[in-house]
Amino acid sequence: MRLQISKSKNAASFYVIKTTYTNGKEQTNIVEKLGTLAELQKIHDDPIAWAKKYVDDLNKKKRNKKEKCL
Repeated sequence: MRLQISKSKNAASFYVIKTTYTNGKEQTNIVEKLGTLAELQKIHDDPIAWAKKYVDDLNKKKRNKKEKCL
């Protein structure tokens, strides 16, 4: 999973996305919408750093879950 920042004329939106391959074709899926830059600035001092750390935590949880299954 990774962070995608989608910028438009009025706002920047933060998404957690995941790329999957089906029949040899790449497909990007939105896992979670984190919010817009303005919304996240009200909650966090540095929204970009927070979002990157959030995605890293999700990846670590997923990795740990896979290791427990093995």
